[in-house]
Amino acid sequence: MDIVVIGGGKVGYYLAKTLLSYHHRVKVIEIKRNICEKIADELNIPVYNGDATKVDVLKNADVSKADIFIAVTGLDEENLIACQLAKNNLRVGKTIARVNNPKNTKVFLTLGVDIPVSSTTIIADIIEEEVDYAGMKTIKNIKNNKLIISEIEIKKTSPVFNKKVKDIKIPKDCMLASIIKNEEVLRPSENLVLLEGDSVIVISDHENKRLLRDLFVGASE
Repeated sequence: MDIVVIGGGKVGYYLAKTLLSYHHRVKVIEIKRNICEKIADELNIPVYNGDATKVDVLKNADVSKADIFIAVTGLDEENLIACQLAKNNLRVGKTIARVNNPKNTKVFLTLGVDIPVSSTTIIADIIEEEVDYAGMKTIKNIKNNKLIISEIEIKKTSPVFNKKVKDIKIPKDCMLASIIKNEEVLRPSENLVLLEGDSVIVISDHENKRLLRDLFVGASE
C-alpha cells in the first residue's frame, strides 16, 4: 500500500522503517532538511522537505495517491491540520494521527481523524491489523490471539480467480474453512471454482496471514 508519514523524528523514522519491512511503499514529509537527508540515505525512500500543514507541500508529495496518511510529529496541532488537509482537500481514504496529549483524542475524532493514537508503538500494528490487506478482513482472534479467522473477498485480479479449490496451494498451517457464494456458506469442495464476489473464510497464525493475503488478494494490492 502507498503510505505517507508526516514527521521524520524518532517516531516517524521507526514507523517508516517498520512499514518498509511490511513491504509497503512509504514516503516521508519532514520540515528539517538534515533529517530528510538522513532518512533518504538510510531508508532509500522518497523524502520531501516542507511543512505538512501547507496543502501545496502535500500536493507536491502526491499525497492524494496515498492509501493511508499518518501524522506523527511532536505537535498535536500539526498532526491534526495535516490529517484534515489530507482528508478534506486531497481525499485520502484513511488518516492516522499521533496524539501526544491523550486528552485530545476525542477532539481528533470529532474533527475527522480516522484513527487517533496516543501510544505510538502500536501504530504499525494498527495498520497491519485494521487498515492493511485490502479485501481481507480479520473476523476474530482465537486461541489467545495465536490464530486469526479472516474473510477475503475474491476479485478478478485475485491470483486464485476462476481456479478450483483443488488447484489452490494453501500455505502450511493455514486452513480454508468455507466459501461464501451468493450469501450461501459452502464447504470448500475440491471442484468448487472461485469467482468474483465470492468470499473465503480462512484460519491462520499471524506469521502466515500475509501469505494468505498474497495468495487470495495479490502481493501488489
